[in-house]
Amino acid sequence: MAMQVNPTVVTLTKPALESTLLLYAPDENNAQRFSARLRNLVTLAWCDSRQFTASRRVLDEHQPRLVLLDFSKGHTDASAEIARQLMALDPGLVLLGIGSAASDRGAGVLCAMRAGLKDFIDIDAGDDEILDQLKTALEQLRNAADGQPARATKRGQLVLVCGVRPGLGTSTLAAHLGAMAAAIKPSADAPAIANHVMLLDLGHSSGDIGLYLGTSGDFHFDDALRNASRIDATLLRTAVSHHASGAAVLGQPRERNISLGGAEVGPLLERLLGMFDLVLCDLDSRLLDDVAHTLLKMADAIWLVSDQALGSMVALDACLRQLDRAQARDLRVSLVVNRYDEGCGISAMRMAERFGLPLLATLPERSRTLRAAANRGTLLHETAASDAYVRALAPLLARFRLRTKRSTGDGGWRTLLNRMGALWTRH
Repeated sequence: MAMQVNPTVVTLTKPALESTLLLYAPDENNAQRFSARLRNLVTLAWCDSRQFTASRRVLDEHQPRLVLLDFSKGHTDASAEIARQLMALDPGLVLLGIGSAASDRGAGVLCAMRAGLKDFIDIDAGDDEILDQLKTALEQLRNAADGQPARATKRGQLVLVCGVRPGLGTSTLAAHLGAMAAAIKPSADAPAIANHVMLLDLGHSSGDIGLYLGTSGDFHFDDALRNASRIDATLLRTAVSHHASGAAVLGQPRERNISLGGAEVGPLLERLLGMFDLVLCDLDSRLLDDVAHTLLKMADAIWLVSDQALGSMVALDACLRQLDRAQARDLRVSLVVNRYDEGCGISAMRMAERFGLPLLATLPERSRTLRAAANRGTLLHETAASDAYVRALAPLLARFRLRTKRSTGDGGWRTLLNRMGALWTRH
């Protein structure tokens, strides 16, 4: 059945924004409620998502290319699936979730974030906040139009893994995630195309990821900065070190420090994101202020890694204040609790609530086991695929937009988890 665009809600006042935005929602009452709530800000044109068809017709008829998706309670799974189809149909779209964050205790917000949406409009927020969100999204579209980018241009996912202080096992975590992501087999419809993963080793102690993965080489991040215009597939294949999983590793030798706030960092990252499905960066939290206009601005996700120690929670608070200064404390920021001990006195969920962050994963205390694997020159999943630490990484791996996630029917993240389960049982 063809997708129908229903009439917009008629308002007696002129909205602050002249644009008419598409709203995909399965419930007309919700559509009317959202339209009435935003009537002073913008006009909405409702598309019944129960009749959704992956077609460009409706998208091409409406400008700007900003789409709202109903992530109200009971509609999150359907909207997440539509979001995946829309992103595949037109990567140039800007997708925003809409709903009430309070009504389902933030479940809709988390689902929208996991589906890869740019932001979430909480209809319980004030007009000024919502208007700023809409203006930012529209400005993003205008900037893209001015640059005339190719709408179907591939862009990889940039994920920052940031330990709130040294010694929390962040480099170990990044090394395992990068190697496991690179080793995941592509989906059946693209058997010859591997997932291309790059690890940026910019953590508290330079070179740790290279040590964990057993990689070395003479081409480092500062060399890449100086030669950004020359970065191509051949140079990456020949000059950049690779782990046996296929993951590329780009870092700094221990005796050198570089500035990550320079103007050349952005173009290099854009080039890398055009060549890799995933760029996973182990980032030193002390550099958050320096990377406000580069890594933080470009990141798709920012994962803050902490443990339950009081000093770590103080450091976590300091990191969040840095993100506030950089205007980067938004839906991209989430919490990972490492070395988790249930008897420690404060739960991971309580930590997440205290700092107002979504909790992505809790990783068990396995320092001794991880250290033993590293001393043998291996990663833990290579020798003990069913270890509790390895199994606890599944929720994080599910956040990566890898080729295995481009399936229909089952949710893409479910497919990835199933594939990872198969990988663990084979060892």
